[in-house]
Parts: sequence; structure tokens; C-alpha cells
Amino acid sequence: MNKIVICGGTHGNELTGIYLAKKHNWFLANPSAIAACRRYIDTDLNRCFALSQLRVESEELRVEHLRAKEINAIFGGKGTENAPDLILDLHNTTANMGVTLILNSREPVSLAISAIIAKEFEDVRIYMQPEKRDETPYLGSIAKRDVCIEAGPQPHGTLDAKLLFKVERIVFRFLELAEAWNKGNLPKADGEIEIFTETRSIDYPRDSDGNITAMIHPALQGRDYCELRAGMPVFLGFDGKEIFWEGETCYPAFINEAAYYEKGIAMNLTELLCSTVPLPTPC
Repeated sequence: MNKIVICGGTHGNELTGIYLAKKHNWFLANPSAIAACRRYIDTDLNRCFALSQLRVESEELRVEHLRAKEINAIFGGKGTENAPDLILDLHNTTANMGVTLILNSREPVSLAISAIIAKEFEDVRIYMQPEKRDETPYLGSIAKRDVCIEAGPQPHGTLDAKLLFKVERIVFRFLELAEAWNKGNLPKADGEIEIFTETRSIDYPRDSDGNITAMIHPALQGRDYCELRAGMPVFLGFDGKEIFWEGETCYPAFINEAAYYEKGIAMNLTELLCSTVPLPTPC
């Protein structure tokens, strides 16, 4: 892993990555949204990197679609040999997720490094979001491997000193471990690692007009990655009526994420697997 890109500001109001990028001269993904301190100008930049989107040619493309094509060209082209070996994309979440390392596959090197970091740092988790890479819409998918680093809880448009310095340490540790891999001396993570794999997302209860009729239940708010079983309270209606979970046992994440209201997502559901992570075989 020699060509490594670290970027912040994919969302213009997630300030940890923005200010770390400014501090270290890393890549700022969405300058227009950063200047406005908004998640995006026209559309979510982090949903613009599917190959089918990058290939669209039109004079009417929105700000973020144009920026996605520009970023793809800067970094050599998604799916090509010129693409970066690794992208670390820095984000914030309003959900109580600590620092979460999001991977789109069980790519062995990224997973092995993430497992070491999850062991070394308190309140760091691995989140698997399985998707076919060509049509994965996230910025990091330009690279041959990527890790999205989510830090929270943090209100959008604000800074949190403790989280900022923790993310900074994690990024530099990731770079150290990438270099260890290059030299053939990457250590093995000791013991089992918790891996949370996304299965689906659920919306808030809504009426026939699409209006939200219930909120996250106080007993669930802030309890990302905690077990949710049938019969446990999940929503609380504006009328004060509790709504209980009737689905599978799961471990919700991104609970009540502010940016997901527009996407119709109250939380993502994950399943938990505890396993050892083997050292990858050198190329």
C-alpha cells in the first residue's frame, strides 16, 4: 500500500475530517459544501461514486456529481490500476457510535489492520457494509481498498476535541500498520474481534402522508451496538404510546442519525460476529 489518500469534508458539516485535513494538508472532498457548512449543495457527494454515475456525461450534472467525476479523475479512476491503494475517508455521526471503522468487504489487509486498531483503542468497532464495489456509491470505493472512519456522537457543524485527537491518532496508527504490512511485519490482532455486519435499515413510523409519527424510544437512544430483542421498546409515539420491536435479534447502529431523516432511515440493523482475524497472505 503505497498510494494512500486521506480525505475529509466529503460532507461539508462534518468538521473532524475537515479540520484534520486542513491541519495535515490532506484532501478536502467537497469545498463548496465545506464553505457553506452544509452536508452537500445539491446531492450527497458520498452517494455519487458508483461507476454507472461516474460514466454519465451531461451538461446538467449537479455540483456533487461534477465533483465526483473530478475526484475520480484526480485519483486515477475507479477500478483501474492507477486508483489509490487505500482511501481513509473521515466522517462524523450524531449517533453514539464511538469511532467506527466501516469496510465494504472482508478485504484481508484492511480488515487485519482494523482489527488491530479495534484492539488497541477504546470504543472502536468494525462495521461491515457489504456491497459490490463497482456500484458502491461511496467516495472510498474509488480506491482498491478503503475504510470510512465515523466518529460520534458529534453534532454536525461542531468540533469535539476529544474525538478529533482520537481520530487523528487512529489515522496515523493506520498508516504505521500499512507500512508494517508493506515491510512484511504486520502483527496479528490478539483474540476475537467483534464485527457488526449491516443487514438492513428501518424507517420511523409514518402516517399515510409520510409524516413521522414516532421518535426513537428513550430506552434505545444512544445505545448503538447494544442488543435489540423482540419485545424491547424501539419507538415512542407523539401520543406517548410505546412501540415494541417485533423483528429479529440485532444490534442497531446509526440510531437517530440526523442526516438520515431525509433518507428515511431511523437506524441500521446489524448482526454480530465474534471471530479471530487471520493475518493476510503477502502478495
